[in-house]
Amino acid sequence: MGDLRWRDGSEERLLAVLRSATDRSTASDELASHITDWPSRYHLDRRRTNLLRPLSIGPGMTVLDVGAGTGVNSRYLAEAGASVVAVEGDALRAEMAGVRCQGLDVEVRVGSATSVTRDSNPEGFDLVVCIGVLEYAGTDPDAFLSHLASLVRPGGALVVAIENQMGLAYWLGADEDHLGRPFVGIAGYPGDTGGIRTHSRAGLAGLLSGAGMSAQRWLYPFPDYKLPVAILTDDAYRVPDAVNFVDQIVGPPVDRLRMGASAGPDSRASHRELVAAGLGPDMANSFLVVAGADQAAVDTACGGDVVAWRFTGDRRSCFMQERRVTSVAGRCVIDRRRSFPDDPQPTEPSWLSLRPAPASPTDYLAGPNLEQTALACLRAHDLTGLGDVLARFDAFMAGLAGPPSDDAAPHPYLPTGSTAVLPGDCVDLGLDNLVPLVPLGDEGGLTLIDDEWSAEGGIDRELAAIRAMWKLAWVTVASGTDHPWPRTATIDEISVSLMGLLSGSVGADPLERLYAAEAELLAVVAGGSPADHLENLRTAGRRSVAGSSGSPLAAIRSRLSWLRRLPGGRWLARATRGH
Repeated sequence: MGDLRWRDGSEERLLAVLRSATDRSTASDELASHITDWPSRYHLDRRRTNLLRPLSIGPGMTVLDVGAGTGVNSRYLAEAGASVVAVEGDALRAEMAGVRCQGLDVEVRVGSATSVTRDSNPEGFDLVVCIGVLEYAGTDPDAFLSHLASLVRPGGALVVAIENQMGLAYWLGADEDHLGRPFVGIAGYPGDTGGIRTHSRAGLAGLLSGAGMSAQRWLYPFPDYKLPVAILTDDAYRVPDAVNFVDQIVGPPVDRLRMGASAGPDSRASHRELVAAGLGPDMANSFLVVAGADQAAVDTACGGDVVAWRFTGDRRSCFMQERRVTSVAGRCVIDRRRSFPDDPQPTEPSWLSLRPAPASPTDYLAGPNLEQTALACLRAHDLTGLGDVLARFDAFMAGLAGPPSDDAAPHPYLPTGSTAVLPGDCVDLGLDNLVPLVPLGDEGGLTLIDDEWSAEGGIDRELAAIRAMWKLAWVTVASGTDHPWPRTATIDEISVSLMGLLSGSVGADPLERLYAAEAELLAVVAGGSPADHLENLRTAGRRSVAGSSGSPLAAIRSRLSWLRRLPGGRWLARATRGH
């Protein structure tokens, strides 16, 4: 663990960022503002610590963070009140961890996991956390896990996160994350891999049991354990209508932007079939395992009745939220809460605000949402059926629309001249947030769920429709859906085709109007410059099912994304795309 194989080339720059930062907390918007590429995202993105949210961490606990890297997880654990020993094999990364965790109860040690012993830590640890390290344990993972297990005090637990050797992403052709080649893991790691390997569920369960950790709770982060947006438990695969439930919580199960060699077939459809066949847990992309000598230890570290977690995307910390789905008396309910509740809400006036979470959990509405039904029509190349779905969406909007109020001030989603306006809580009126009260084809209405935002004065109906169609086009491409149009059709082109299926007009230049409004919305929600968000939206709009963003050209573009930070940088970045 003392060699340079851990490094990704970003360390010196990010060390300078950490040293100069006035806010190094897990919630830091300041650190997140320095994300420009994959390495900086990995080290600075707050979604890294979503992985730890199912764990019970609190004051008085002692935690060993094995392979602590730049201290992302160590910082989170210490902020939760734990006393942390962070051991890291690379001296530069250990220095970064020390800077990040300065002022907290974190002891950073340079060395390997085996350098920590019961002689130096006779009481052991309540938790030993091993995230993304086991795959580098060489040819004797049994001995490595046994050593970690020996550091767990009685009643404590070992937490392991690792990619699944048999994960869906790898079967769809994604590059093996550590070796950069497709199918090498599912072929049994033939040839010389330098001792690097992941494990299947059965294989990892056996290794943990062999280390004396036979009581285990398995969780499944999506799209992987590095930046999870959803985490499932085994119970998530057992709820009634588990196929639709899991699909709604996870969404696209594979990050096609990072797949590498191949874009593969429809990942979302493939995932649905796996869940239906009872193979969901065995073929999840990643594992998060909480293991102990007995069930009481596991329950202490990760108990409760939560079935699944869903996290919001990249936002300002004051807007980041999570949804916890719990099972209560045989039914699922959703508890929405802020990820960083101590962060104050913005005080500056804004046309967009985050609505308070419901005072009590709300019922999960079973069955396919409108997006799932639309995707099924797209896969079947059934434009007639898709038209019926969109007609239902149209009718729902028509029932809500009305004239603007006399005192409504214009804003990006309510431009001057709007004649048909939806209520302010319809910001996220997408097909994914509409659930039929009765099956499609029967008479009945829709229910709007997850209405977390409010726009002052309401939302222009045309812009709401355009946004909903662009979101459907985006998820179509992100999932690799086999839609009725050419595989080279871009998100922009698909969204225009979808708009053509709506009964109501969306007006002239729909994409230009959408991008202008959405860039301003993202500047409020995520921070940053509307100009940068506009550029990113245009880039996203050019993606297609056929155009894998894992291509060599896309990789070059990603590495040159730092050009945007220079004077005239947006022009330089565009030049690298040939536009």
